[in-house]
Amino acid sequence: MSSIRFDNLPGLLYLLLPVLLLTYYFISSRVIKKGVFLSEISSLKRDFSYKILFHYLSVVLLFLGLFLIAFSLSKPQSGAKREITQYSGIDIMLVLDVSPSMLTKDYGNYTRLDVAKLVTSNFVDKRHGDRLGLVTFSTNSFLKAPATNNYKLLKDILSRIFISPEKQGSTSIGLGLASGVNRLLSIKDNLENQSKIIILITDGENNSGEITPQTATEIAKKSAIKIYTIGIGTAEELDMSLLKNIAEQTSGEFFFARNSNEIKTTFDTIDTLEKQTLNTIEFTNFKNIGYIISIFGIIFFLCGLFLYTFIFRRLG
Repeated sequence: MSSIRFDNLPGLLYLLLPVLLLTYYFISSRVIKKGVFLSEISSLKRDFSYKILFHYLSVVLLFLGLFLIAFSLSKPQSGAKREITQYSGIDIMLVLDVSPSMLTKDYGNYTRLDVAKLVTSNFVDKRHGDRLGLVTFSTNSFLKAPATNNYKLLKDILSRIFISPEKQGSTSIGLGLASGVNRLLSIKDNLENQSKIIILITDGENNSGEITPQTATEIAKKSAIKIYTIGIGTAEELDMSLLKNIAEQTSGEFFFARNSNEIKTTFDTIDTLEKQTLNTIEFTNFKNIGYIISIFGIIFFLCGLFLYTFIFRRLG
């Protein structure tokens, strides 16, 4: 929506100048003398004269030119309102279990890994302004993607994660968490009040690794990193007490998803809990239009002066 403002409002007082000049012109000229003005009107109706036409046209142009020049002195500015929406994002590390047990087909023809990848990818689509990274773990942990705003790249990396059926390995939850914490803390431009969270997805219990889950959890807690733990698969294979403890100590939440719908619901819940802060900034970008108005004013004034000086007087 466009709007107009005046940077020099007192300059509007100069708008009286053309009125005063025009009034003075009529008073001092013979046009205002008694009976002359009315006789010219009567003459104009009875017998059209180019002299009368150019006379009044020159007066109108002179008046309009002076008015526009005076109006430009108020420095009028035209502007359009705009809005900018800023997202105060969250730094999120996705920590995904890729141990051999994730190849178990609990969901029809789909493995636990297939469903975890699909739902995680959908979660990424819903985030705006966040930086998301990906760590995978089994016996060891691997950084697949540092925290990034390039969601297309992240989803591409996620889609290419696979587990070889011949793979042998264990589950190092502590090592996976430690890698996620380390990556969040290594973000150089991370603000002190920037929210940092880890989403841990696993189907088993910690049975290997140089770093225990408790040690990684304590580091996360001291660093104000919130951890959401998601257990998938069967209750018999999960160390639920461990996953609950990790979430509780870091002010996160534990979710047990027994099927694909529950996994999706879990991510939807996290998406709701970890909302970005939206700041809408409204501003008006003003541009000075006074010089344009003054140019037209000068043109009209010169045209009026030309008509009066070179046309009207010569017709006389």
